[in-house]
Amino acid sequence: MKEELSLSEIINKVILFFINFRKVIIIITILSTLSVIVFQKIRPAYYNTTAIATSGVSSFERIGDKDILDQRIAISIINLLQSDVDKGDYVMLSEKLNISLESSSSIKFIKAKEILRKDQDGKKHNTPKFRIELSVRDNKSINMIQDGLIYYFKNNKYISNYYTFFLLTNSNEIDAIDNEVNSLRTLRRSEKSAIDISSVNLYSSRSQDHINNQILELISLRSKNTTKQELLKPISFVHPFTVPNNPDRGVLVLASFAALISFILSIIVAIFMNVYINNIK
Repeated sequence: MKEELSLSEIINKVILFFINFRKVIIIITILSTLSVIVFQKIRPAYYNTTAIATSGVSSFERIGDKDILDQRIAISIINLLQSDVDKGDYVMLSEKLNISLESSSSIKFIKAKEILRKDQDGKKHNTPKFRIELSVRDNKSINMIQDGLIYYFKNNKYISNYYTFFLLTNSNEIDAIDNEVNSLRTLRRSEKSAIDISSVNLYSSRSQDHINNQILELISLRSKNTTKQELLKPISFVHPFTVPNNPDRGVLVLASFAALISFILSIIVAIFMNVYINNIK
């Protein structure tokens, strides 16, 4: 019975505490929350946007036999730009991206991240795409920055040298495949030829759909090389940056957080006031 009375007394005291100091708690909570909202409204606005891109750097390097492009180098090169932003070296940034100083100084944040996929076992695997997150003060600079990233990759000496040599060697491979296909077609049309072309495995395929006919194998290989020759670039945008019209101030999130902190702070202030009043009495 005593425990029930003690618990009842505690509840009553808590209720009376909030009633007696309700003005203090309400005023501190409202003023602090409004202060955060006003600050968020008057501070510079930022426009956040995301793009999905891919890069053929790992294919240009011809390191190993990879079916999926490795995007680690491309991601690292983009993330190096953030170091210039952190240092406030917008002159260097404008030179790297070939954009105006006004556009480069508009960048608050730029970061590239891998896009991973999960298999049935929950294991994560690389994909040939990556995400670029961008935050700027001026939304008019977004398209310029995207063009600047293309310039940045195109004029990187390491990438440029590999890309130039890749185009040359890949073109030579296409020509060699064309010559081989013409030779095989000539042999098959020859009535005097006693060679069983279908029994000669000129190229081994690692794909699941194995093509037994050598000419079709070569044509398929040529199609892949031609696609790479025409479409594989130092960087390509699968989905470009969108240009948002409304800035992201994060007012709602910060205001909610500020209200919670202010409420806790107001209770602490009220407790000190209550102790002080009791001591005076």
